Amino acid sequence: MCARRGRRGAGTNDKRGVGMAETKAGVGTGTQAADARDLVALAELADMLWQLGAESTDVPIDVAPYLDGLKAVACRIQRMKPLDARSRELAARHYYAGVIAGACGDDSAIARGVSDNLFKQSAGASRPVARCFAVLAHTGRRHGRVFAAQCGDRVLV
Repeated sequence: MCARRGRRGAGTNDKRGVGMAETKAGVGTGTQAADARDLVALAELADMLWQLGAESTDVPIDVAPYLDGLKAVACRIQRMKPLDARSRELAARHYYAGVIAGACGDDSAIARGVSDNLFKQSAGASRPVARCFAVLAHTGRRHGRVFAAQCGDRVLV
C-alpha cells in the first residue's frame, strides 16, 4: 500500500489506489477495510467523500485529490514508529475526528462526540503515541477546513 517515494522494487505487486477505494459496506456490517493494512476510519472517510461527490448535482466536487490525500495520510500513519496496529487505527480515528471538526466546526455535536469518545479510548497512550494522535488531529482539522472551503455549504454529515 505504501511504497517509498522513488523506490519501487522490481517485481513488486504494488496496488496503489486500491486501498481506500476498495471497501465493503453492508447493512449492519459498517465499512470494512479491504486489506489488513488498511485503516477502517480512513476507509469510512473515503466512502463519505465518494458519496458526497456522487450526490453533488449543482457543482460537481472532484474528490480524487482528497482520496489521494487519504492514501498519503494512511502511508504516514503506517510509517509512524511508536504506533502498533491498535494505535494506528486510533491514529486514523484522530485524523477522522480532525477532518470532521475542521469541516463542521469544533463545536458541532458530531465533532464533540467523536473527540470525546477518542479521548476515552486513548487515555492510556504513551507520550510519543499521544503526540502522533495530536499531530494527526491537527492535520485532519486543516484538511477538513480546506475541504469545507471548496464545498461551500455542503458538509460531510
